[in-house]
Amino acid sequence: MKYIGRITATFPFFIISLWLLQHTYRENGIMLFIISALLAILGNIAAWILGGQYDKARFYYQELLISQKELQGQKEFLQQIFDSVDATIWSNDILNQRIYVSKGIEKLSGFTVEQFYSDYSFWTKIFHPEDSQRALDFYNKVLSGESSELEVRFINVHGEAVWVYLSGTPIKDNSGEVIKINGVVVDISSRKKTEAELQESESRYRSVVDLSPNMILIHQNDRIVYGNNATVQLLGVNHYSELLGRPIYDFLDPSEKNKAIRRIKEIQTHSIASEYAEYKIVRPSDGKSIYLEMLGKEINFNGKPAIMIVAIDVTAKKEYQENVRFMAYHDALTGLPNRHRYNEYLEDALKRSQEQKQILGVMFIDLDRFKFINDTMGHDAGDELLKLVSVRLRDSVRDEDLVARLGGDEFAILMEDADEESIRRISNRIIEAFKSPFMIQNKAFYTSPSIGISLYPQDGDDKETLNSKADIAMYLAKKSGKNNFKFYVHEQGSLLDRKFMLEHNLKHAIDHHEFYLEYQPKLELQTEHIYGVEALVRWKHPELGVISPAEFIPIAEESSLIVPLGKWILQEAGKQNKKWYDAGIRVKMAVNVSAKQFEDPHFVDTIHQVLSENQFPPQYLGLEITESVMQNIHQSTLILQELKKLGVKISIDDFGTGYSSLSVLSKLPIDFIKIDQSFVHESTTNPIAASLVKTIVEMGKNLHFELIAEGIEKKEQAEFLIENGCYRGQGYFYSPPLSLAEVELLLYKNQIWPSIE
Repeated sequence: MKYIGRITATFPFFIISLWLLQHTYRENGIMLFIISALLAILGNIAAWILGGQYDKARFYYQELLISQKELQGQKEFLQQIFDSVDATIWSNDILNQRIYVSKGIEKLSGFTVEQFYSDYSFWTKIFHPEDSQRALDFYNKVLSGESSELEVRFINVHGEAVWVYLSGTPIKDNSGEVIKINGVVVDISSRKKTEAELQESESRYRSVVDLSPNMILIHQNDRIVYGNNATVQLLGVNHYSELLGRPIYDFLDPSEKNKAIRRIKEIQTHSIASEYAEYKIVRPSDGKSIYLEMLGKEINFNGKPAIMIVAIDVTAKKEYQENVRFMAYHDALTGLPNRHRYNEYLEDALKRSQEQKQILGVMFIDLDRFKFINDTMGHDAGDELLKLVSVRLRDSVRDEDLVARLGGDEFAILMEDADEESIRRISNRIIEAFKSPFMIQNKAFYTSPSIGISLYPQDGDDKETLNSKADIAMYLAKKSGKNNFKFYVHEQGSLLDRKFMLEHNLKHAIDHHEFYLEYQPKLELQTEHIYGVEALVRWKHPELGVISPAEFIPIAEESSLIVPLGKWILQEAGKQNKKWYDAGIRVKMAVNVSAKQFEDPHFVDTIHQVLSENQFPPQYLGLEITESVMQNIHQSTLILQELKKLGVKISIDDFGTGYSSLSVLSKLPIDFIKIDQSFVHESTTNPIAASLVKTIVEMGKNLHFELIAEGIEKKEQAEFLIENGCYRGQGYFYSPPLSLAEVELLLYKNQIWPSIE
């Protein structure tokens, strides 16, 4: 097929040449034949050449047809691509005033391609009114010969705003004049929606962070690069700018800096969040110290590693803990260490003295004539005297000595690394300090100290022995005329006669009916209705007259006679309450229980016996135990659980002066907490005491304890208690302890019995 043109062209010449040669040869001779043959050959050669040109022409024509077909296919393929993608290709023919757009514009806007083609200005009509000026600026920029791009809104055929990306590239002629603009339009609505959602989410997050009461800051390259509003407030700077660029260490107490540096290095090394740790912050604005619990975690901030620090202000919690700790270890009235702290310190001091082979002095001090002042001038005057005494005692001893209030008018002093001569000097200094009067309510009062002293190691090597012998020496000082001091001496003979006599007589006093009970009413403070009474033991000695419980109760406890005495009180109180119950008087009889009585193995049996013999509901019997029983928490818990099974009510007496705390009591089956009278007395005059009472009441409520205040002596105290949520109490403001006849008369007048369930 390659030479079809040549064959087609030469074939006629070949046939004619054969005929001509044959004819010439027969008729005209050889010469003419030769000439004819030459002409035939030349003709065929010419035909062959012309046939080749035809083949070339035909080949080129066929190639042209194929190219046109391929171009048409490619054009249709490209058009299919343009029509199928979301992007729109557009071209603005400025010379001919025509706008060309691909099919994508119909999907994007809802308008047809023909609308853009037929109306040159139609393009400008679909821009959002708020974006029209920006679109015009974009167009003018491209017309000036500079490529540009823009994110703008179209209004589609449904009247909805559609975000698009619009680009434009100028096409220039040889003279540099822009004659055409080509570009692309892409629907970016989804991206804009996502950005808006992210922006809204970030805005919500920032609002949460900014409104958070907790400090949130970012620490990068040892500098603060972000902090929320709480950070500004907690760190005590005036403006946010004062935070940026400063290390967090600038705000820490110097003692905390190394700890913080170690913690941040640990976070960076291990890439894990740290646990909360407490740090002390010193605010530069006012120098005030606050406490923050901080937690750090490594994060990525602006593409670089950083530490995010979250902190909680625990200053109030810290102060509360300090108050509770102070309340547990200190006397609320004087601020001195209490009996619990004194005993702990004494144990530590003994260990140090044993290790260093030093003398340790234990000094017990009792105030002379204190009861007279307290009874004649009232408890307020007595409390004021105790505070003044505590100041003089501290001023009389060495800085390293411990002065404590053990309770009532009894104080103790511990002197480490001392000798007998130095202790004598301090004792004389104390006696000298008491020679000046104490000014109370613009009146001069005189009291003096009776001081008893025991020494380690000669008088004992444990706290119980040293305390006991210092106590004995104090009695000796009182016996020998008061206002003096005595060292413990083993052979004191007749000087201990009274104490030994009382101890001896105690054994026979119960059988000889020398003890009797008085009753102090307990009231609902808001209504002043009586709901119960506290039974108080009294001793009328046949020779010595009425002996104060403050004198014979310690002797009974030391000699273990408190157990039979306590049993007699329980039985007597139970009998009396049975009589009242049968007579229609519904009051709870509260009985005090000493630590030794509580620990007696037959104590629970005694309670069961009292209830069985008298047959009145067990909830009408209340037991008031001191905090000292909490020293053996496990044993105490078992006993209390047994008592609760019997149905009696349990109260903790004189709360705040002993060993327990509300967190400990919350684990025990306790019904009532009695707020110690020392707190009540100062509740309206001493802000610290008032704060402690409020704390006790609030914690008691949270732990579902009933609160009872004792020692109420003024109307203001009662009002303070009611206002702060303590609704039960007792004290001289309502009634002193009464005889049986007096309290019965009062109970019959009461007639209304509040529920005690």
